Amino acid sequence: MAPEREDLDSLAGEYVLGTLDAEERRAAEARYAADADFRRAVADWETRLQPLADAAGEAPVQPSVFGRIEAAIGAATPSVVESGEGGNVVLLRRQVRRWRVTSALVGAAAAVLAGVVVVDQIRPPIQTQSEFVAVLTTEGASPAFVATVNVADGTISVRQVVAAPPEDKSYELWAVEPDAVPVSLGVFDDGASLSRGLEYAPDGLTLAISLEPKGGSPTGAVTGPVVFSGQLVPAD
Repeated sequence: MAPEREDLDSLAGEYVLGTLDAEERRAAEARYAADADFRRAVADWETRLQPLADAAGEAPVQPSVFGRIEAAIGAATPSVVESGEGGNVVLLRRQVRRWRVTSALVGAAAAVLAGVVVVDQIRPPIQTQSEFVAVLTTEGASPAFVATVNVADGTISVRQVVAAPPEDKSYELWAVEPDAVPVSLGVFDDGASLSRGLEYAPDGLTLAISLEPKGGSPTGAVTGPVVFSGQLVPAD
């Protein structure tokens, strides 16, 4: 990059970052109004820095280090110029400007990173619910069935604690999702418990027991009365 272009780009960067002193900023604002190239350079810097601005917001830049550097350069200028080495001063001032822009960028990026790390450290870990339970009963009555869902295994186990149904009837278990047709999860025929895979998200799922003809519903839908129901809730 040519020195003139580099100076313009560095000045634009400092203008956007807000690291210019009052006099420099007034000069930059005047140049912004009159110089299309400078306006384009400022727009480029604003585009590059916008993600950092969105993430971190405004933060004051500490100018003390650069102030001391520039003060030292200013104090050395007369003797250097007298020795015919004024070009070195210009070069050094250009380097200082470049250091200021680079350091400000690094500082802003570090602040954003630090904020992300702190937020990540204080954010509570997401707890994965491992087990759900439901007590199936009629309103105001004692428990009739107890259901347990193991999320890791994707299984549901239901234990019958109520008396057996009449000999010509069977208890049938149903999964009932909101605004959906109940789906059979099995029939309690060969014992007082039932275990199987569960294809539904357990949180808030309603389970129901209907009294069906022996062997279960002949149609695949609920045909008998729903005698017990309950909703799965986290076990913890």
